[in-house]
Amino acid sequence: MYMKQRIEYIRSLPALSPELLRKVSTFANDPEPPTPPGDINDPAASITPDSMNIFMPGVSDSIISDVNLCKLVMQNAADCEFPDDSQIFEWFKFYINGLSTLGWVVQIRDLQEVTIKGVNLTMDQVALDVIKGLIGDKATLLANLAKQVVNTVQKDEKLITLFESNKKLGKQSKFNITPAWVDSSGQANMVLNCIFLDVQESTTGVLFWKTNKKSTVVKSGAMHTYLDNSLFNDLRGVLREEFLGDAKSKIKNLPRLKKN
Repeated sequence: MYMKQRIEYIRSLPALSPELLRKVSTFANDPEPPTPPGDINDPAASITPDSMNIFMPGVSDSIISDVNLCKLVMQNAADCEFPDDSQIFEWFKFYINGLSTLGWVVQIRDLQEVTIKGVNLTMDQVALDVIKGLIGDKATLLANLAKQVVNTVQKDEKLITLFESNKKLGKQSKFNITPAWVDSSGQANMVLNCIFLDVQESTTGVLFWKTNKKSTVVKSGAMHTYLDNSLFNDLRGVLREEFLGDAKSKIKNLPRLKKN
């Protein structure tokens, strides 16, 4: 695809709704303090609607911004294009294809039904089971970080509102816990995933969900992908110009995390 076509595609995507800013601001009269700067050698995390993005040690604030914005914009576009729960397969393909247009190198895959065995599973355990084959030696660190992030969100009303801002009535919930890191070439990498989970046994949604069954069936897709800098360097400015202003109300960067 030519660069001109990619730029036109970005400008054709639906705007991010400003409604969330009004929702979040109702919890406090004072503006939020900025996230304190942290050591780049510490892991980090960001919360957006339906997403917890976890960044391994060594990821700069600029790359964190790139990952957050790309995912947020394409999830929003997919939600607008395929809003019905019965369209999850179409939703996922649209999402993946859109990220590819933004410069992410992906292998298109369909969603699959996966059975995860275990009682009292939580959302982070389900996510780790789905992506465990793609994260190699990062598995132990990711499990610890994911638990930290989920616990942080569960204790903060604003973060709960942000994460659940797309929540709809019904039995199915969509979410992802996405690990990201930088490779030796300085390119952003992530295990792109999305999980559709039946939470009808929970009255509090996926964030506080815990299964009471011996196994859980989810529809999920997961793949390793990286951001081609030779493409994205020419698209970053357009993406930020179109979406960064409204995106600020939909992205919350947490303070840098602890490795253990």
